[in-house]
Amino acid sequence: MVARTTVNSTTDYSALNQKAGTAKASAADQQQDRFLKLLVKQLQSQDPMNPMDNAATTSQMAQISSVTGIEKLNTTMQTMLASFSAAQSFQAAALIGKEVLTVGNKMKFDGTKPVDTRIDLPSGVSHIKVSIMDKNGLVVDNITLPQQPAGAAAVAWDGKMDNGDKAPAGDYLISARGVQDGKEIALNTLTWQTASSVELAKTGVKVMLADQSSVDFSAVRQIR
Repeated sequence: MVARTTVNSTTDYSALNQKAGTAKASAADQQQDRFLKLLVKQLQSQDPMNPMDNAATTSQMAQISSVTGIEKLNTTMQTMLASFSAAQSFQAAALIGKEVLTVGNKMKFDGTKPVDTRIDLPSGVSHIKVSIMDKNGLVVDNITLPQQPAGAAAVAWDGKMDNGDKAPAGDYLISARGVQDGKEIALNTLTWQTASSVELAKTGVKVMLADQSSVDFSAVRQIR
């Protein structure tokens, strides 16, 4: 007579299912942990001037949902965001003491060296006029630029006023206007400021500037 081994009770099935479920959950947790560690390492080592774009980040996070349930996904997302913010803060800290190019209208003239700035040009802009003002808002010089392609157009103020005299060293303001589709528009100006500190705010990483203003880390266009 052939002996048979059977599972006859509901309890036996429950025990087997529980063990199988625990094994699957453990494997999923391990896979998730490995995924998070790799992604955080990737975020920390990325180029701060060329970070992972939203599409790539979303694609990475979508992979998590294949190994976790909806309830775990919220916790995972929070962990991801915290890790991403920490990585950005670490990268932004490298800016302290360096000059960063960002949207602004304040610039400093040392009395000798030309002041390097930029104008953020959309496409199709002509009749570009740049005004240099003292800290009281009085225009001391005007610069006219020829029409050029969209992008950050370089502007160098030599420190001379409209009357040809050398301007005194100090703080100055810059503004720019142009004509697009027959209408005069204001143009964003980009100036260099020294990064003094970094702050991890609720809205993201902020770079504090020497003039007491702050900008988002993502708004930094260039470093020198």
